[in-house]
Amino acid sequence: AQALGDTAWQTQTREILERAGRRLADLLQRQGLPVTGGTALFQWVRLQGRENATFWQDALARRGVLVRRFDDPPSLRFGLPDKEPAWRRLELALAGVRAARCR
Repeated sequence: AQALGDTAWQTQTREILERAGRRLADLLQRQGLPVTGGTALFQWVRLQGRENATFWQDALARRGVLVRRFDDPPSLRFGLPDKEPAWRRLELALAGVRAARCR
């Protein structure tokens, strides 16, 4: 009830989430994963082939990053990381998977 009545908090929280959603989209784009859709809470990346989506999901999981995989169409959904260490872990995991994929 308190949150519903606190419009200043709602506005501030909405702005924080929107910035975080854009930050996540930018991070994914920089790592070669074009964002196909999403919201302030998550970003959705469509991939070519189910095997590719499975590869990314498994490789990220081995690096401590969990994403939701969809088979039709092949895609991944990335939720917002919590704090800065989680953002850094995601960035390093994406770079590591990308480097392994290019070998």
